[in-house]
Amino acid sequence: MISAPTYLQFHLVFTLPALAALWAITPRYEGLRRRRSAAGIAVLVGIAYAYTTPWIAHMIRRGAWWYADGAVLVRALSIPLGEYLFFAVQTLLVAFALHRIGFDPSFRNGDFDRRPRIAGVLVGLAALFGGLWLVSLDESFLYLGGLLAWVGPVLALQWAVGGGYLARAPRPWLAATFLPAAYLWTVDRIAIGLGTWRISAELTTGMAVLGLPIEEMVFFAAAGMMAANGLVLFQWVLDWYDRRATLPEDRHDDPIDRAPVPIGSVEPVESVEPAEPMGSVESVELGEPAEPGVDPDLVDD
Repeated sequence: MISAPTYLQFHLVFTLPALAALWAITPRYEGLRRRRSAAGIAVLVGIAYAYTTPWIAHMIRRGAWWYADGAVLVRALSIPLGEYLFFAVQTLLVAFALHRIGFDPSFRNGDFDRRPRIAGVLVGLAALFGGLWLVSLDESFLYLGGLLAWVGPVLALQWAVGGGYLARAPRPWLAATFLPAAYLWTVDRIAIGLGTWRISAELTTGMAVLGLPIEEMVFFAAAGMMAANGLVLFQWVLDWYDRRATLPEDRHDDPIDRAPVPIGSVEPVESVEPAEPMGSVESVELGEPAEPGVDPDLVDD
């Protein structure tokens, strides 16, 4: 009997080659866009490790899934080294797919529209409290309910910040979410079939698509969506800050301190000489002041 592949062998065969292929076709930016793209990826990878590690460790300890004998070589906090590698691999797959698809991070008027932001927050909160309710309902909802409660706060926060932008330009982040997820669904099903890891029947709903538990499908889609949203919002926020920094400061309390009007943009207004009072006549050059009521032209030399 052939033993199940190890977790690291799984990465060498399925995830790392896909990552290298996407990296090869990813556009090469220059200057500021390149620096911001690299910074966004680094920030999202760091967040993925910080936010995902406690949840994954809890699920493994509860027995939501486990690994074949010999499939795990190194563990830390109950989490296999291959699982830690997956955090970075999926984030990078989403990032490279997103940049290959292309997106415009420019801020536009209306991106702070309250309606999509409020709707996104409500969906995130519904996922959080709905997931907690499912976990309390029955142990078969542990994986699904815990997953919804894990993703809910992040989605609520992301949509609270940039829901208007996410609703205005959904194609890039949706494509960057589901294209890598579709590939990961496929290779995850292969790994389950080979026995590298197994999903608990007691802590899941038992519903599956082509042998892949729906919990696994929701996980890869949810994790990809959080990464895609985070990547586009990172650059969008920086663009908003750039535009805000270039706007002149509003100084309503100081009407004198205003931007100068360019020369030629306004027609000059001719000055009007004030009318002289009736009865006053200026003296002729080198002449004496005329007496009141006497015509100067009639004055003898």
